[in-house]
Amino acid sequence: MPPTFHPESTHPPQHEPLPASVVAAALPESEHEFYARDVYRQGASPRAVVRPRSRDELRTLVVDAARAGLALIIRGGGASYTDAHLPATTASILIDTAALNRVLSIDEQDMTVQVEPGVTWAALDAALAARGLKVPFVGTFSGLAATVGGTLSQNANGHGSNAAGISADSVIAVEVLTPRGELLHTATAGSSAAPGLFRNHGPDLTGLFLGDAGALGIKTRIVLKLLRRKPVFEAASFAFADFRSLHGCMSRLAAERLDDKSFGLDQALQQGQIARQDAGTIWSIARSIWSSSPNATTAATSLLRMAVAGTRGLAKAPYAAHYIVDGHQRLEARSKIATLRRIATGFGREIANSVPTVVRANPFQPLHNMLGPAGERWVPLHGLLPHSRVPAFHEELTSFVASHRTAMTRHHVHVGAMFSCIGASTFLYEPALYWQDQRTVFHERMMDPDYLARLPTYAANPAGAELVETLRTGLIRLMHTHGAAHFQIGKLYPYLDGRDTATLHLLRAIKQELDPDGRLNPGALGL
Repeated sequence: MPPTFHPESTHPPQHEPLPASVVAAALPESEHEFYARDVYRQGASPRAVVRPRSRDELRTLVVDAARAGLALIIRGGGASYTDAHLPATTASILIDTAALNRVLSIDEQDMTVQVEPGVTWAALDAALAARGLKVPFVGTFSGLAATVGGTLSQNANGHGSNAAGISADSVIAVEVLTPRGELLHTATAGSSAAPGLFRNHGPDLTGLFLGDAGALGIKTRIVLKLLRRKPVFEAASFAFADFRSLHGCMSRLAAERLDDKSFGLDQALQQGQIARQDAGTIWSIARSIWSSSPNATTAATSLLRMAVAGTRGLAKAPYAAHYIVDGHQRLEARSKIATLRRIATGFGREIANSVPTVVRANPFQPLHNMLGPAGERWVPLHGLLPHSRVPAFHEELTSFVASHRTAMTRHHVHVGAMFSCIGASTFLYEPALYWQDQRTVFHERMMDPDYLARLPTYAANPAGAELVETLRTGLIRLMHTHGAAHFQIGKLYPYLDGRDTATLHLLRAIKQELDPDGRLNPGALGL
């Protein structure tokens, strides 16, 4: 049961010399600590961190490293918390995809875009916006850092998900590199009819490599769907007296498929990450709202409403939900938001729409939430549950947290939660743990230095960190008990536990065929 990731010592033993191709692409050894860390913890120190600049260079070093007996770990943007790109063994090379970041082609007739795995969602969206286009799944909240390849290896909910599905639903085809140097092509790109790209040409081989945590292959090319952007939007926010009302509203509205993006927050997150904005952040938000509005009148109206309302109503709400609907015309967006408002006010009351207006104007925010609003360490969790199981899960989670409340207070640990719907059938429940502890090199490198300079710092808090690990393990076990699924499985969530024998045999046979020597991200998916 989770978490089972126990990396080797971060001090590597002596080894044979590295292959020349690995040495040529390697970053300085001083970079190893940063690249072998995620938002939560440190992995084993790899033999090398490499940054290939082309598919051919990547292919050569992968084959050479695999022949030398080294594990192959792929890193996207690094914004993970599930040990996904952390080496489990020192006999590893960590492949940073940051230089494989090109948008290779945009086809406005067939409405597809082909990219390399290291392009960020923010960079891709900017390239498409210039043509009035977008990917149905626009990207994650962390899209300034998160890459397309990393997200597809993990799966994710994000901007556009309510209307167009999760990250995997926007993918047509992938090109995948194996440790033997083979290049596999999925969808119709893998047949002689290469120009036509249709994902479901027979069995869905594309899906095999989505959510695989880098355990089945290395993505080198990705083909995504495109849509025309809708120029106008409406936003609405609602407060709820209790979780039952919030869940009832979100579940009911999910069945209507009116919104492009929505999310709920409990009071801890509303009063923290949302309500506490510094002057620099507020000014940046205002600029984004102005530049993203269809005209000056709309922009001025949005900013005036935000100035008047602020976050007062939000901070007082036990729970709140925020909705964004897009439209080709103002009338379309207003019709959707009117229907949404009519349903939502049957469960709660409407409040100022400051939060969704900000999110729509600036979907890829700086990575400020990698620490708490008062500089605390932060680690999220999540579980995907059928709506029918959500009330019982919430009740048990509340009791579990309450049973540790005394220790949490003593060691400066607290919890908040965020919520979303995935289609009409599934509820995404995301608890987040915060505790006072010292920062790591990860925070210093990933976060804006000016923002960090304004936050408090803390001494090491080993007792608090131990309590957080206890809470984290208990929450994952609770999710598993209630049958939760997960994005971002990495090496954390219990993917294989409870699966039937036939399914296990199939999964292991696929792994054996693609990676017979177990070189690809050992420990990922539990394989």
